[in-house]
Amino acid sequence: MNYRHIYHAGNFADVHKHLILMMALDYLQQKEKGLFILDAFAGIGLYDLTRPEPQKTMEYLGGIARIMSEPAKNPDLLAFQKMISLFWGAKQYPGSPILAATVIRDQDRLVVNELHPEDTETLKYHLRGFRNVRVTAEDAYQSIRAHIPPVERRGIILIDPPFEKPDEFKLLIDQMDQWKKRWSSGCFMVWYPIKAGQPIPELHKAAQNLGINRTWVSEILLRKRDMAGGLNGAGIVMFNAPFGLAEKVQGLSDEFCTKLGDSWIENRFLINE
Repeated sequence: MNYRHIYHAGNFADVHKHLILMMALDYLQQKEKGLFILDAFAGIGLYDLTRPEPQKTMEYLGGIARIMSEPAKNPDLLAFQKMISLFWGAKQYPGSPILAATVIRDQDRLVVNELHPEDTETLKYHLRGFRNVRVTAEDAYQSIRAHIPPVERRGIILIDPPFEKPDEFKLLIDQMDQWKKRWSSGCFMVWYPIKAGQPIPELHKAAQNLGINRTWVSEILLRKRDMAGGLNGAGIVMFNAPFGLAEKVQGLSDEFCTKLGDSWIENRFLINE
């Protein structure tokens, strides 16, 4: 557990992931019935970009700083900017726990899970005062199994491991079948880094083989995916993707990538019946 997301908070991969998460939540909250939201790898929730760690890498300058440079034309991207602006003035970037907690309704329920003891305490501090939020400190995959199916029957699970373990892709593939058995109608959002030599085709094939409708992939790339020596991009596999989400992401991709500079987004359905 040596990974510290604060070094990477607000980078291009974060912005892509969080934009899609907020768009999915917006769709799911169009119905009055309550939602269950689980953030399995929560981190600390809120990141001070003036701290030494983000200042060392300056990754946020190529991500959220560019997104916030001027108002967007696309309404979904503009809504995301407005959410980030609640924190941007203090030079903070909100992680997924804070973003979800900010939009949660009285009928919704949010569980945020973080195994690292120090980060768990920081997360609790950052989430103080938010309603309907519970912080847990379990193995992430155990937490998912323990909470599905939720009593609400509707909701979304965010799974974004740090990929410290060399077999993280295999762990994800092994777990996905259990998710389907326990909650086949649930929306699962799985994040992964794109580096040379990773078994991403195997992940996509396993996701497709599950046979869950609206299995969708969105990837943002800064370089060709097989270039050696670092992070080339990041992707999301989503099961039971909300209706219209893929089309909306496609619709804002040009503006989003223009803001980021040299980047492109590839969206495709693995299953869409």
